Parts: sequence; C-alpha cells; structure tokens
Amino acid sequence: MKRLIIITCLMAVVYGCGSTDPAAFDYPDLPATFQGTVGSYCDLTGYDSIRVQCFSLVVGLHNTGSSECPPSAREYIVKHIRSLRDSGMLPRKYDDLTAGEILSGRDTAVVEVTGLVPAGAPKGERFDVEVLVAEGTQTTSLQSGWLVSSELRVVVGRATGGQLVRSITARASGPIFINPLPISTMTQRRSDPRRGIVLGGGVSSADRVITLALLRPDFRNAQQIQKRLNNRFAEAGGRVVTEATREYINLQVPPSYRGDYNHFISLVWGLYMQESQDFVDNKLRELGKLAREPDQDFEMISLAWEAIGRPALGSLQILYSEPDIDEAGFHAAQTAVRLGDNRALNIMIDLAGEDNHRFQLEAIKILSDHYTDARVQSSLRRLINHSNSQIKMLAYEGLRNTLNLTIETTAVSNEFKLEVVDSPGENVILIWATNDPRIVIFGKEIRCRRNVYFESNTGELTINAGVKDSRLTLTRKLPMSQEYMSQKSPFVVSELVRALALPWQSILDEKPRAPGLNFSEIVGILYQLCDEEVIEAQFRIHRVVN
Repeated sequence: MKRLIIITCLMAVVYGCGSTDPAAFDYPDLPATFQGTVGSYCDLTGYDSIRVQCFSLVVGLHNTGSSECPPSAREYIVKHIRSLRDSGMLPRKYDDLTAGEILSGRDTAVVEVTGLVPAGAPKGERFDVEVLVAEGTQTTSLQSGWLVSSELRVVVGRATGGQLVRSITARASGPIFINPLPISTMTQRRSDPRRGIVLGGGVSSADRVITLALLRPDFRNAQQIQKRLNNRFAEAGGRVVTEATREYINLQVPPSYRGDYNHFISLVWGLYMQESQDFVDNKLRELGKLAREPDQDFEMISLAWEAIGRPALGSLQILYSEPDIDEAGFHAAQTAVRLGDNRALNIMIDLAGEDNHRFQLEAIKILSDHYTDARVQSSLRRLINHSNSQIKMLAYEGLRNTLNLTIETTAVSNEFKLEVVDSPGENVILIWATNDPRIVIFGKEIRCRRNVYFESNTGELTINAGVKDSRLTLTRKLPMSQEYMSQKSPFVVSELVRALALPWQSILDEKPRAPGLNFSEIVGILYQLCDEEVIEAQFRIHRVVN
C-alpha cells in the first residue's frame, strides 16, 4: 500500500544525520519543504502487524475429521470445548456430549489458527485467519468446516503451543474457505484441503497502541506535539493524544479515520509543527512550486497539503482549476475532496465520466470513497452501466454502500451474500473472497446455456438440461452417504446459486436431507461453469486466498 510506503520513507530518514538543534532533527535526504514535521521529532515504534494464534476446534466436517489431538494442546482444548458447550456456543447436537466425545467424532478436528492483527488496528477491526490441521492428526479435509469461537493470543516464539501472553488479543470464528481454483492452470494442481481461511473471521479485541518515541526525550517538546496533534485532529468526544511523557506519546485513532487508520498515521507523520499564518502561507507556496516541477513525489506533497488542512484549499483550487488538468492539478483536487471541497468533487465527477482520460479510474475510486454525496451516487449509477467491466466494478464498490436499487442483495446462507447488479454490457461474475464474502453477478438475466451436461471436478454434482428443457436438473451426492438427490433450478445464474446454497429438501421431506453447498464449493462450480462456457461471463475473484 502506497500510504504505508510513505510512512516507511518518512521513518527511514529519521536515522539520517541530526543537527545540533535540541528541538528537532534535519534530514539532508529530505527536501527542505518537508522539514519541521512531527516526524522530525519522533520515531514511530511498534507499528507492525502482530502474529496471534491458538489451538482450536473445527466442527461440521463430513467424516473427514479425526480424534487425535496434540498432547501439548489437549488440556486447553478440553477446557475450551466445555466452556463453549456450557455457554451454548456449540451446535445443539453436542449439548449432551462430553468434551472427549466431541473430540473423538469424525466430524470435528483440532486445528492451529493463526492471523496477523494489522498495525494500528482499532478495536473491532476484521482480518483473515488461517486454519491448519494440527500436526500429527489424520484429518484429511476441512471442507464444510466451521471454526468455533477461538481466543487468539500473541505467542512468544514461532511455534503454536509456545508460551502465550495472558491477555486475549483477538477472537476468531466462522466458515472455512478452501480456495477451489487451480493453483496452476498447467497442472490443475489444487490447494491442500487441510488448510483454509476464515474470511474476515478475526476480530481485534482492543485498540492497538500507536506510540511516537521522541528522538530526543524532552517533556516540553512532547507537550508541544500533544497540543499540535489535538488541535489538528481531535474530534468531538475525545483527544488524539492519550498519554504524553518526556520519552513517548501514545495516540488513538479519531472516529472519522477508523476506517483508514494507516492514512491517519501518515498525516500525523507529515504534520508541520508550526501553524502560524505566515508559516502556512510560505509552505503552501513552496508546495505549489514543487508540484509544478517534473518527477515529483505527489503522495508526499498531497500528504503535506492534507495535513495543513482546510487553509490549503485556496492554493489547491488554483492548481485544479486550470483547463487541462495535469498531475499536479489532479492530486490537488484529490486532496481538496478529502478536505471537503465541493468544487473539487465536481471535478472528480467530470473526470470519472470522461472515457479514456488518464485519471478516469482514479477519479472513480475517489468517488467510491465519497458515496454518501447525492451527486456522486448519480454519477456511479451511470458508470455501473458502462461497457468497461473495470469501470463497472469500481462504480459497484461505491454504490453497494448505499441502499441502491441497482444492486439486489440476498443473504442466501450464513457464509456469504449474493448480489445481482442490474447493468447492461459485459457479463461478469465477481467473487469477493475477503471480508464480507459475496458472489456478485453483473447482469440480472445471465443464464446457463441449454443442452448442457456438466460434472463438477469433485464428481459430486452434475447439472444437465436438454435442448427443450425449461429447467436445469441438479443431481448431488449427499454428504456422508451413498445416496443421490435431484432438484430443479431455473437457467438464470442467480437462481442457480440460490438452489445450490439453500438446504436440499424435497416437498415430501419433513426436514432438509443435506445442507446447501458452502461458499468455496459454489465458487469452484461457478469457475468451472464459466471455464467450460456453460455460463458466458468473465469470472473474476477479488483477492484469492489460501
């Protein structure tokens, strides 16, 4: 991420040659325009992702689990199972079983769970966790499994089972996603079914502490930095600086930045300590001049503009108001949008609608971040009908945050959502394999072709229809059984996904004979259907995991 690169660059120069001035450091490798920032006084410490892990239990397996448990983990696992059972946090089928009986079943497996809590993450931040069959056990697959509520802690050392810190850093639970796509299109080799991901299944339990260590410990400097940061970033209901000593300053992320906390840290690092009108005017002139010179780092320039805040708007408007907007003008407009400038937002709307403009895609991304504005929503509604699939998907990312009738959302299972985007043009099936998993179908009436016979790679599902058939016939081998079951589905792809995901039950059955297929199984089937041209659509996946 570029913003993190900015932080790294600014931190790197901290270790350059310091001046004899006791108040701050000067860095010869950093242009004079960027001297005198908070980063001139402090070093950002401990701003790294932290590795958390634990042993835990996966339930819901189709006879692919095992009864083995690593000796070092057994006592902990047994206590954890009892606690979950007594709290009603296990499936009801386990209510009358002992912890030992639950462990001994073929529908459960002991696993190692690991994850990375992002640097600076606030409480409630979600992240993916990896689930791996515990070493020394005979579990063959985690397909269809569900990770029970798990307590993730920082581990001293590298191996799971090492010494754990006492406090819980994060919790995790949820369905396991096993990447169904070929790792290699040449060999068709697939992912190890004993390893999976719980998409967005980890949740941080507390705000990560953000610490600025003073390069020259001094309480007066710490107080000045505290005052400057609170003046610039404090919002209703709280301060930015939670603690200031002569050696360090602890920060908390303001509410408006909690969804973009890395950017907040970059702004802190690039904030000028002086705030007098003469100083600000002089800096804005320097930044404007620098922006017009060739081969500039516009990320750093934009960061300095935004850290100054709304007093920079006059200078930014001069840059972005020129008839043929150049790179300096575009970044000035982008910064102005962040600072709440309506004129700049109109510039971005115009750029987003201008096909083949060099800044069109970037402008659409900016609009997607400002989806609450009625003008932006109107622009995104037009763009979602664009013939270019990349433009269409960028517009979708902004519109889905609004209650827009263009996007029909259905929670077809407790694992994922199905979204149908009513837009013309190229058919696209987008798999969102990260936080908030979903299948997105661009094209309300995308259909499977007629006269089809399809067999899944696992051999457990067939789909067929003759030339004159009005519906597809789905035939599935039921889990943990030699029995097969058939049901009908419309040719429309969205209806096919619903038929696959919902519990399998005939009109004569009092209860379902089998659960619906899980997210990773349906993703694999859709990929294969597109690859074999049963569905005429582009297949795309956002952030392939595992």
